[in-house]
Amino acid sequence: MAEQLTSIKARIRSVSGALKITKAMKLVSSVKVTRWKNKMLSNRDYIDELEKISAALLSSCTSVDTPYMQKNEEASGTLYLLVTSSLGLCGSYNTNLFRYTDETVTDDDAVIIIGTKGLAHYTRAPFHVIDDFRDYTSVDNSEMVEKLSHYLIDAFTNKQYKEIKIIYTHFKNSITFNPTTFTLLPLEREESNQPDVSDIIFEPDKNKLVEQLIPTYLMSVINTRLLEAELSENASRTQAMDNATQNAQDILDELSLDYNKARQQKITEEITEIVAASSDR
Repeated sequence: MAEQLTSIKARIRSVSGALKITKAMKLVSSVKVTRWKNKMLSNRDYIDELEKISAALLSSCTSVDTPYMQKNEEASGTLYLLVTSSLGLCGSYNTNLFRYTDETVTDDDAVIIIGTKGLAHYTRAPFHVIDDFRDYTSVDNSEMVEKLSHYLIDAFTNKQYKEIKIIYTHFKNSITFNPTTFTLLPLEREESNQPDVSDIIFEPDKNKLVEQLIPTYLMSVINTRLLEAELSENASRTQAMDNATQNAQDILDELSLDYNKARQQKITEEITEIVAASSDR
């Protein structure tokens, strides 16, 4: 009985330590979620306006010939940018991304993987892995994001790939976030809801304006998707740590109950032994 009590005590100490860790990680992740959500909301106003301007310009400039809007049919495959996490303990965040990627990417495609979890998972991937950006850690690294954006734009304008897409986790709310694909290049000319700008005199001319605007727009889009992925990662980690904390608390309650039962049984046995010894006298 003494050994049983000692064993339960050891498990209670172990689970209590894990509980403290998961609580702390949940708190840290919650703070990060708030921080990244505020960043995403403030960035959304900027990207929305930039998208409106770009759509209005491209829809009116039907005569403008730009490589950003032409699909490279002679290229063999698509270049994907896969955004995974570099840290663990984020629930099914990476697992869902890997499953989605396996269903989306073909052997003819190439993939730029950012995040150490993705690089570790696809060490023997059937598709070509470009690991030039393995040092990427956060969207806060603006220099790395700019370098990545230029790489993607150059790869497309040099006709190395048919299309360039990004696979990331789309954030809906704090408990819902799903892997999705967004096409970066080529751009599609859509009907704009903005006022007609066809009669506007552009300075510089339309061709130069489009050539200057599109790289800025693409860099902003890439930055927005990376920011959204980082927000989703921290939201997933918060949810995972909340579940882990609740599970640890449930286990701790069960262990406490078992300990009290074993302790009560030991006391009962000691009282029985005392009574029996007194009766023998």
